Amino acid sequence: MKGILIAALAAVGLGASAQLIVGNDQSGVAPIYVIDVNTGIASPIITGSANANKPWGMAADNVNHILYLNNGGQLYAYSMASIRCGNPTFTQTTLTYNAGTVNYVGLGFNPNTGKLMGTRNIATEAVYEIDVTTGVGTLLWAYPTTFDMGGVEYANDKLYCLSDTAPTGNVRGLYEVDYIGTTTTFISGYPGTETDIDGLAVHGNNAYYVSDGPMGTQANFYVYDIPSGTQVGTLPSPFTGSGTFSAATWAPALGPRGRGDVNGDGCVNDTDLAIALSDFGSNCSLADMNNDGVVDDIDLAEVLAAFGEGC
Repeated sequence: MKGILIAALAAVGLGASAQLIVGNDQSGVAPIYVIDVNTGIASPIITGSANANKPWGMAADNVNHILYLNNGGQLYAYSMASIRCGNPTFTQTTLTYNAGTVNYVGLGFNPNTGKLMGTRNIATEAVYEIDVTTGVGTLLWAYPTTFDMGGVEYANDKLYCLSDTAPTGNVRGLYEVDYIGTTTTFISGYPGTETDIDGLAVHGNNAYYVSDGPMGTQANFYVYDIPSGTQVGTLPSPFTGSGTFSAATWAPALGPRGRGDVNGDGCVNDTDLAIALSDFGSNCSLADMNNDGVVDDIDLAEVLAAFGEGC
């Protein structure tokens, strides 16, 4: 575990569910980290030098507990349970559009459709919807090419994107993208002299801008309040190398959790109990609350004892 001091902790102050997942495509070993935004502690959860460890885009299905990331035209789907068990396993799917392999530079997950959202920075620059099973993309809106949409997140029933460039009269920064109405709404710009930020995660009213690194030259990630469009804090970057791309998402099941809170959403309820009952006897599950290698009476008792907490 790598301890990091957090800047502007009081300003960021979130609830118990506070797990930011970040990665970049630096050369050599490229860890993917979970960062507790309340403490600033970054811990590697996937480590390796393969493309499956080096995200261009990243998204979380926090219902089915799958962490998605892509490197170029390959999509990797990790079971969050396998990550927590210390043996990350994934399935791999080729991403296609019009029957040809295609890459995306940002990913988000729409829980309403069960599909990924992606953007491209080369032809055709657009918002795409991606089937998570087949990898087939569908173009939803070809936005103006004067944008350079990279970081993507679907949250609050909205699509958010970071853009390194913008049409005349606009500035680089965070935009809400209405791909149905084919409009964009500016939210906030980039901090200071930053011109290239590729990773984005959104939770509640906070947007997390994740820079490519390394921490020696891009020392911080940036936290913005979406309603006001103002910067409210920073988080130190754990990246040791420079990436062409960085990626981020929000996955509370992968970080520290409260008593009995199987999915890490801050509320111990029927969802947590259902996972514990469904996985009873499993040797790799989110419901293994005491990390002893099996979901048993002890784990179930913890969920029942904490039932209703945080709700």
